[in-house]
Amino acid sequence: MLVAETMAAAVYRGEGTVTVEDVDVPSPADEEVLIEVSHCGICGSDLHFVIEGWSSPGSIHGHEYSGTIVATGPKVEGWRVGDRVIGGPGGGCGSCPPCQAGDAHLCLHRDKPGVTPSRGAFAHYKAIPTNHLFRVPDGLDLRPAALTEPLAVALRGVRRSGVGPGGRVLVTGGGPIGVLTVAVLRALGIEDITVSEPAETRRQLARKVGAATAVLPGDLGEPGLPMDLIDAPFDAAIECSGRPEAMTAGLASLGRGGVLVLSGTGMNRPRLDTLRVILNELVITGSMEYSRDDFDAAIALLADDRLPTDVLIEPVDVPLSGVQRAMERLAAGEVAGKVMVAPRA
Repeated sequence: MLVAETMAAAVYRGEGTVTVEDVDVPSPADEEVLIEVSHCGICGSDLHFVIEGWSSPGSIHGHEYSGTIVATGPKVEGWRVGDRVIGGPGGGCGSCPPCQAGDAHLCLHRDKPGVTPSRGAFAHYKAIPTNHLFRVPDGLDLRPAALTEPLAVALRGVRRSGVGPGGRVLVTGGGPIGVLTVAVLRALGIEDITVSEPAETRRQLARKVGAATAVLPGDLGEPGLPMDLIDAPFDAAIECSGRPEAMTAGLASLGRGGVLVLSGTGMNRPRLDTLRVILNELVITGSMEYSRDDFDAAIALLADDRLPTDVLIEPVDVPLSGVQRAMERLAAGEVAGKVMVAPRA
């Protein structure tokens, strides 16, 4: 298939500004393919990079994408032009202790996003190594397939919590990862879910996706002493906002032996009540992205039609020219669902 030499891309230029520019189409290396991007979701980390200025100017962001292979490198095997694919995690360096243990997402030599300019999927085309490719199952459209990456994030957070059917769960933060966490919990048979979120639009979406209760952060109980518990404590709290006050509230809402999973990212650090942790034998753990197994499981959830993707994804796709405005609206809490960028829209 013939591919143009240049393409349109949404390029970060610093100070919250994204402009649509013509850039060179990347040439796939020996073991890479070139995909035509169908859809790419806007992630919370994209907001950090662009709205909060974490990124290097000249970067093209976007890592929640699906597309179709249009060219292959000379040493590519097992993939061909026309295959529908999702970009996902690779295998890490393969030699450090985390990689040897099967935790390539914790690789000691992993990239440092935002430090050097990136070439993401807010563009017509993207080159990707074959060890990052996952097939789109028959019957799954490319648009919902682009939900795989954030869904894998949510799925890993739920798995890290150890909660099962019959468990009582608090989700703090009703943004895209928060509501996807609710969707995963419901798909796994967990029904007693409370979402804490300040924005009414997001509380409404959380209820539509399956939350039993959606409350304002100030409505959560506040135990008086470190050994005290709220009236109806939770078995697990999954923190998806990255806000210090939400982390503190999640910890305070747990019953004895409960688990706080930190999934949301932010630069401000909380002051956690360590005496509460000791006296109630609480567990605090992080959830970093996802493993390849998490990614496969997320694809299976989407392919089995077990998630309300029509509710989880915003109904109207955004063109490259609308990326900056969409990010601003997401950062302001004006948009509840996952925003999909369609580079050719």
